[in-house]
Amino acid sequence: MLLPISVHLLVPLPLSLPVPLPGNVLPPTDLKGDERTSLVTELTPKTEYSLTVYAIYPGLIGDSATIITQTPPVPPVSNFRVMEEGLFSLRLAWTPPLGKLEGYKIFIPRSDRPGLTYEQVLRGDTSSHVIDSLEEDKKYTVSIFAIYPQGPSQPVSIVGKTLKLVPVQQLLVQNATTDTVQARWGSVKGATGYRITWSSSEGHRENVNLGETFNFYMIQGLHPGTEYAITINPIFVDIEGPVISIPAKTLESSAVQTLKASAVSTNSAMVSWNSVPGATGYRLAWGPTPEFVGRDRPRQLALNGSTTEHLLKNVVHDTEYVLSLYVLFGSLVGPGVSATFRTCESNVSSFLVKCIFITTLTTSPLSGTRSYHPSYGNTPQSQYLDRSVLFHRIEGLNPETVYIVSIHAVYGNTEGPEISLSQLTASVTESELIQAVKEVKVVDVGINSFILTWKRTPGVTGYKISWSPFHGGDEKSQLVSSSTTSFTIPKLQESSAYKIQVASMVGGREGSPFLVTARTLDLPKVNGFAALNTTDSSTSLNWIRVAEASGYLLSWRHISGQRSKHSQSHQAVTPAQPITSGCDTSTDDHIRL
Repeated sequence: MLLPISVHLLVPLPLSLPVPLPGNVLPPTDLKGDERTSLVTELTPKTEYSLTVYAIYPGLIGDSATIITQTPPVPPVSNFRVMEEGLFSLRLAWTPPLGKLEGYKIFIPRSDRPGLTYEQVLRGDTSSHVIDSLEEDKKYTVSIFAIYPQGPSQPVSIVGKTLKLVPVQQLLVQNATTDTVQARWGSVKGATGYRITWSSSEGHRENVNLGETFNFYMIQGLHPGTEYAITINPIFVDIEGPVISIPAKTLESSAVQTLKASAVSTNSAMVSWNSVPGATGYRLAWGPTPEFVGRDRPRQLALNGSTTEHLLKNVVHDTEYVLSLYVLFGSLVGPGVSATFRTCESNVSSFLVKCIFITTLTTSPLSGTRSYHPSYGNTPQSQYLDRSVLFHRIEGLNPETVYIVSIHAVYGNTEGPEISLSQLTASVTESELIQAVKEVKVVDVGINSFILTWKRTPGVTGYKISWSPFHGGDEKSQLVSSSTTSFTIPKLQESSAYKIQVASMVGGREGSPFLVTARTLDLPKVNGFAALNTTDSSTSLNWIRVAEASGYLLSWRHISGQRSKHSQSHQAVTPAQPITSGCDTSTDDHIRL
């Protein structure tokens, strides 16, 4: 006959303790006869227990069943790491474990003898700590364990190294003008700022303190043609690092001294100037003087630093022009210089001389004119031309020789007013001048590329495309065939300005380049970022997909005072994927994508 079970008796007994103490022995637990599970609490972590269940019948204790199990240890700190290394300090951070904490103990053991170099007990709501008063350029083993009511966790250790007091690397001086120089340097890890000092040979000395984000500085207010010593040292809070120095000299003059126009004709003029040391380019502007406003439009163009002359074409006859030339030093524009010239009158309109060993005359007909009378040379030579002749070739001229060519309109036995041009015949090499590229345009701008187009130039064997960062850097180039009229410049830096030059090539000779500038686009940002379906412990997020993005980085942190500002979570997510993250209903959360 089977008797009904009225009660179960559960008896836990610790086995791994050498001598069970009264506080470690738990009292038996009475269970109802129909219960099949029971939760045993207040056990000691990492302890082996014997659990025995007795079946109790009315007036009788039945057989027992025993199992042996071990409680796990309390969880240790996770993701213990060095967040920031200083000269004499280490900033540490960790992820708190689950469970009720009383605090943490962080310590550095001595390396040569028993004891601790550093010891600190922290509160349970702490997740970062700065250890200071350490030695420069030294490794430290730092340990931490969590403290629970049941006892401490296993310690977790990492190795951190303090920074070494080092000088600035790669100090350079660039773009010197008469009163400025630009200093550039490599950043120093851990530096909180920099001090840059400049002093002249006459004893003048100045300095400025800069923030940790600076890696260049424009020194202004210098004297022309003066040698300076530029020094810089990193600053680590209140400690100054080693000093390094580099010499620099400002320019004697950053302006063009001589600007002139020569070989002036009815519709062209050769503009020339002296070279300015250190110039990266020139900007030439020209237009009619106030007295002649309206006869032509103002124009300008940029030229490279090796250019010292430029032929102005298609200017208007019998018009006074003002020239302005500015010197470029990288992104800086130096002082300008001006000059004026006046194109020739033209009773015989559109009179033009072209010299390449031979000289050609072209004219436009005058009403009532019966003939034309051109003359040229030191020993006057002349020839009458019929009124229908609008083109004449003068043969037998000497190369690299200046000729004065004059022409009159003839009315019967009367000669009209004379118009003259002076022209230098070309040399053999100049007779094969390379025609410059025209109509260079940037037709498409991308994040990391440009697309150029230009007008095809007859007689060339190819084109050379060159590009470099606008504020200085390595120049790259590419040769393309003569049939090419477009080119894609790849692998550029986003949000950056570039100088681009296209030059005609004939064999191995390079023509005058055409210069344009362009700036790449910024990286696109995420749009439509919104929080949806927010509950007491989670929120779902959504956004608009960004074309060509390989992924997204989602981060969130508490913004109330109840959590440390250093506590932050990150999660890599796929495009437009709804994300659910745990939130604390007692605090606000700041979420960034």
